[in-house]
Amino acid sequence: MARNIPIDRDEVIETANRLEAEGKEVTALAMLSALGRGSLTTIYKHLDAWRETKPVRSPVVQADQPEPVKTAFATAWRVAAEEAARETTVIREKAAEEVKGALRQFHGALEALAKVEADRDADAEAMEGLHRIIAEQKAQIGKLESEVAAANARAEELRDQLKSLQADRDTAIKAAAEHKGELTALKDQNKQLLAKIGMEDKGQKKQRT
Repeated sequence: MARNIPIDRDEVIETANRLEAEGKEVTALAMLSALGRGSLTTIYKHLDAWRETKPVRSPVVQADQPEPVKTAFATAWRVAAEEAARETTVIREKAAEEVKGALRQFHGALEALAKVEADRDADAEAMEGLHRIIAEQKAQIGKLESEVAAANARAEELRDQLKSLQADRDTAIKAAAEHKGELTALKDQNKQLLAKIGMEDKGQKKQRT
């Protein structure tokens, strides 16, 4: 099972610049979709680096105004600034707490995501191991099947040889029985001849006496 090619910082920055130039929102999920691979933790890290490299826009310089206008504006600005400062302090403190909470949730989500990705990689390695084991078992099964087929063929050959030997044995037993019968007949004939010879010898002895 092939592993994904990792993404690098330059590729993330180039893709982020392209999405921004196309007027699209540059988010981690949009980057993941545009890249087609990689992990969100890596994309988040490189996106932070990309945002830090973006140039800061220069403030717009206004033209000089008349002195009374400047004084009135400065007074109004000071009052507004003091009021805004008080409100801003409250808002900043509240926002700081909300940001801290959001950061805690964000980092917690990143840790959970990293764990999910680590588990995914571990599962992928486990699957690769299982596929290797299955392939080895299939190869072993194929080898055993070949050995069984060869053993069956050998057994069939031995059965044929045994049948042939049994037929030869039966023929030999039959031939031995026939030879035994012939031997018995020859023995009987020999006895008869010996008896006949004995009787002739006795007759000849009597004639000489």
